[in-house]
Amino acid sequence: MIDLQHILVEVKALAQEAGAFLAEQRRDFDLNKVESKHSHDYVSYVDKGCEQLIVSRLKEILPEAGFITEEKTVEQEQGGEELFWVVDPLDGTTNFIHDLAPYCVCIALRNRTELLLGVVYEVSRQELYSAAKGMGAYLNDKPIHVSAISDLDQALVMVGYPYDADAWRSFCLNMTRQLYGHCASIRSMGSAEAELCYVAAGKIDVYFESFIQPWDVAAGAVILMEAGGRISDYDGGDEHWESGRQVLATNGLLHETVMTEMEVAKEKS
Repeated sequence: MIDLQHILVEVKALAQEAGAFLAEQRRDFDLNKVESKHSHDYVSYVDKGCEQLIVSRLKEILPEAGFITEEKTVEQEQGGEELFWVVDPLDGTTNFIHDLAPYCVCIALRNRTELLLGVVYEVSRQELYSAAKGMGAYLNDKPIHVSAISDLDQALVMVGYPYDADAWRSFCLNMTRQLYGHCASIRSMGSAEAELCYVAAGKIDVYFESFIQPWDVAAGAVILMEAGGRISDYDGGDEHWESGRQVLATNGLLHETVMTEMEVAKEKS
């Protein structure tokens, strides 16, 4: 049996080390070396360099674990490993490129059936979010919990706008119309993992996004759930959220209300 508490300490230190690498690279960043994965979705030499740093350290921490990583600088999990790391070395690449916050280092550990551990380091504010299953959630070693907001009219909502605009434009616009004027305010920050952590810490109350990836949600999901929040797909189930296809994260009290608004938005789409 692995010692999650000990591993968490090591992963937190690694995330901060990787964050320091990102901060250093940002000071001398070369915009001309940015590559496009597909329309409006970018990767830089910094993403790849940071991932290589993280992977090399994680191999030392837990040599038997496999990997699922965004930039695929290491052989991806093939089905034989019982444990594997889920890594996004730079969540919020577009923000990073434009020198905007937030952008994060994100590391999660899972087995075949569940997420075990998550660490998200938001570089710009030097905020270290962490959690392990059954051990609570923390921001810079202080316990965090989701908000107690139960009225949508008082809720601060984060909306992620997918890169696949053709497929999701209608739903996102309809959902924005449903919420605009009926919640405290609507924001979009450009880092799924940061937004999950902000729900966990009670900074915001609702976050939803479609068409992202497992590494965009794994670490933040552990932190959110350990902070008392709820995460699901848009229908309230588990079928799609871990893949990132549909992610709805709330303080739990607002979950059913937001799903009702989503049903209306779907019907209009």
